[in-house]
Amino acid sequence: MPKIKVSDARIHCQVQGEGQPVLLVPGLASDVSTWRKAIPYLEKQHKVIAFDKRGSGLTEAPEAAFTMETLRDDAIGLLDALEIERAHIIGWSMGGSVAQEIALCHPERLGALVLMSSFAKEPDRSRVALDAMIQSVREGASPDTFMMMMQTWCSTQAAFEGKNASLCTRTSDDHTEWRTRVIEGFARQKQAMDGFDSRNRLKGLSCPTLVVHGSDDIMVPPSFGQDLASRIPGAELFWVKDAGHFLPSSAWIGPVLTFLASHPCRNSRS
Repeated sequence: MPKIKVSDARIHCQVQGEGQPVLLVPGLASDVSTWRKAIPYLEKQHKVIAFDKRGSGLTEAPEAAFTMETLRDDAIGLLDALEIERAHIIGWSMGGSVAQEIALCHPERLGALVLMSSFAKEPDRSRVALDAMIQSVREGASPDTFMMMMQTWCSTQAAFEGKNASLCTRTSDDHTEWRTRVIEGFARQKQAMDGFDSRNRLKGLSCPTLVVHGSDDIMVPPSFGQDLASRIPGAELFWVKDAGHFLPSSAWIGPVLTFLASHPCRNSRS
């Protein structure tokens, strides 16, 4: 699908399937590939809209700071451009923050809300760790080293049994381009996430909400998932046993589809 112009951005998105719309909002520096294993299941029952947020993937936008409100408006603008009046929204990690902003400011645009590996305010330890990762790349760490650091925070102990990291600090033209394009987009998204805090607003959230969280999440510890669910009136909480920040689609797709089916969108164009 061609990129869609929304405000000062050209948003890369994919639309697949038929049925009640589901908007998928990826996490920090993630893109449509986040959902590649889930989409084949979702599109059997829904029109699925996946997109790259500004600052990541193939979306084009000015190289300037933005806020979570900007990302919220991008998502609403995308739905407008696709002539979708109301949609279910699934947000993973930082994408859950965007989804919360949509639900709080535009409740008329939602059917049901699913928040995966998310939070009302980012954990301080993770904020500091992410800042250190960004700085390491600016000081010369390679993309492989950066991705290894991210994996250690987002995967489980079992994923690393018997493994060692092979770290590289050499620079190259490819590395310089990656650092400029990818890590700076990552940093802008991280800055938007740092400014997000929904803790005192969630009591006003009115849409049906399911919180999905891994029992072994290090990046966003389980207590943050519990806290998020406790602040949202009537929210349901589903634990993915033995999962980290990355949630295997096979573990959550069934419960999420059941939840969406029990809370159909009304007056939506599908």
